[in-house]
Amino acid sequence: MLQQTTVATVKGYFAKFLGRWPSIKYLAASSHDELMQCWQGLGYYSRARNLHKTAKIITDQFNGIIPDSYQELIKLPGIGHYTAAAVAAIAFKEPIIAIDTNVNRVLCRLFGISSIGKNQKLQVQEIADQFAHPKYSGNLSQALMDLGSDLCKSKTPRCSECFLKTDCLAYLNNLQNILPYKPKKQDRPKRYGHSFVIRHGNQLLIEKRPDKGLLAGLYQFPTSELLNAQVAPEFPFQSLWQPIGTVRHIFTHFELELTLWETFLPDVNQGVWVEFENLGNYGLPTMYKKALAYIKNPVLD
Repeated sequence: MLQQTTVATVKGYFAKFLGRWPSIKYLAASSHDELMQCWQGLGYYSRARNLHKTAKIITDQFNGIIPDSYQELIKLPGIGHYTAAAVAAIAFKEPIIAIDTNVNRVLCRLFGISSIGKNQKLQVQEIADQFAHPKYSGNLSQALMDLGSDLCKSKTPRCSECFLKTDCLAYLNNLQNILPYKPKKQDRPKRYGHSFVIRHGNQLLIEKRPDKGLLAGLYQFPTSELLNAQVAPEFPFQSLWQPIGTVRHIFTHFELELTLWETFLPDVNQGVWVEFENLGNYGLPTMYKKALAYIKNPVLD
């Protein structure tokens, strides 16, 4: 949950999550829709899907017991180098250093690493490997994380309070506010689309997104293809459509502008119709939650 997300945001979700699924076996037995409903609003939904897959693998192949080595952990869906190393070092005392953003920053400054991108990653890994200890790698990993979080901050590092300052090459060369070098951020492209709010009394029509791709397996209001330019809407059927607002949302790799259109139907005979007040029971992504601000007052039968 903490990947790309702050502790403050995660706290409430984490408590709710553990209350609902107190063990891996419970999580493995849950449905996709249940998991997405609990995760909605947290974003980066591939994390939830991978967590579900991993829970099933651990239940089916490891009898519900988490693998105790980096080599086995790294094979599980959604678990990358950092997570595998952190679990292996902290939980199972494997001699490996977990490198997160904080640890990377500390080592870059301490050893004056001025490279960028892949070369920086390789140099940091080489140094971290030298620190790996057969007994204390977990403690050292957490100490480096805490040092980066508390003192060796990304902005305004507290060097005067740091016990390593006399050995820190960045501090000694007045580079602590420059290192580590980061690749230049590229502007996010913009995409455009149309979303169709179809209503019948106090009910709204929703549909499930495909199992692969953006926001896979979540629910949405019927939505057009997302394009790189604004185009006129192709309405799903003939009706009296009214524009009711525009939703803007930032994804990791692009920005989205979604125009909302609304219509009312006298009767319904197909699709997934949900009472307005029950929409929270479905996994609606944040951008569609934003759309709800434009349809706060449903017309009652």
